[in-house]
Amino acid sequence: MDTNESISQVEINKGIIQRYFEAYNNKNETIFDEIISPDYIDHGQSAYMSAPGLGVGGAKNDLRNSLDKLDDVSYVIEELIASPNYPDLVGAYWKGTCTPKVTYAHTQQTRKKFNYRGISIYRIQNGKMIETWHVVDGWPTKL
Repeated sequence: MDTNESISQVEINKGIIQRYFEAYNNKNETIFDEIISPDYIDHGQSAYMSAPGLGVGGAKNDLRNSLDKLDDVSYVIEELIASPNYPDLVGAYWKGTCTPKVTYAHTQQTRKKFNYRGISIYRIQNGKMIETWHVVDGWPTKL
């Protein structure tokens, strides 16, 4: 792969990650059909769902789980980082906001908006996300 092909692949892969965040911001899980590999592994889900998310269904389940528990979910990509030396990897520095939904089990819960930040690394293969790792700061411990 020459340098121009690598640079264009980097830009294509950054676009895939932008679509991923768009799926959350627009609450549109059908975007995952376009950008997630059937072999996808979301290593970040292990932290709160006790197992990694797998495939397109795992990505959709993660979005549904978020929307079931949260209102006003919103993400802003602050920076996408990628290199022609490793065109299959894209790093994202992002910030998010959400408001936990009040449920009957949490009648004392306030509707406090949370702000949090994260760094994610995405591996892309054949135009689809194949793996994801996340580190999140400021996420509420109890929802």
